[in-house]
Amino acid sequence: MKVWRVGHKTSRQLDFPSGPYTRRGVPREQSELLDGMGWSHGDDEHPSPSFDPALGGIALHERCGFDSREALNKWFDGWLVQLDMADFVVWAYEVPDSAARVGKHGQVVFSTTDATELGHEPFRREQLDLWEAA
Repeated sequence: MKVWRVGHKTSRQLDFPSGPYTRRGVPREQSELLDGMGWSHGDDEHPSPSFDPALGGIALHERCGFDSREALNKWFDGWLVQLDMADFVVWAYEVPDSAARVGKHGQVVFSTTDATELGHEPFRREQLDLWEAA
């Protein structure tokens, strides 16, 4: 299956792009742009892997992503401009179905050891324009 994930352009966590919640290795000035995102995502629309019964938690070798670009955009609605300014991009991976679990709202937990990187791209300008206009 194809999985989309928000990850930093250059900062890594265990040899995998650092995510927007942990922000390991992300420079402070970039990381501070996302302060508050974790709190705003502490609801039923953004369940952590531990609170989504279909995901059953997350292991050290796993990361979160989404089963579609649309699900990723919806999850991070209101934060796309800040993510872009903080040098986060959208990474794409091919992951065997056996190495991924799909939960609520298209969230996917997947094994980094089984993921094949397909590439990354910046947040699309038209998406950012929509969020800035709101």
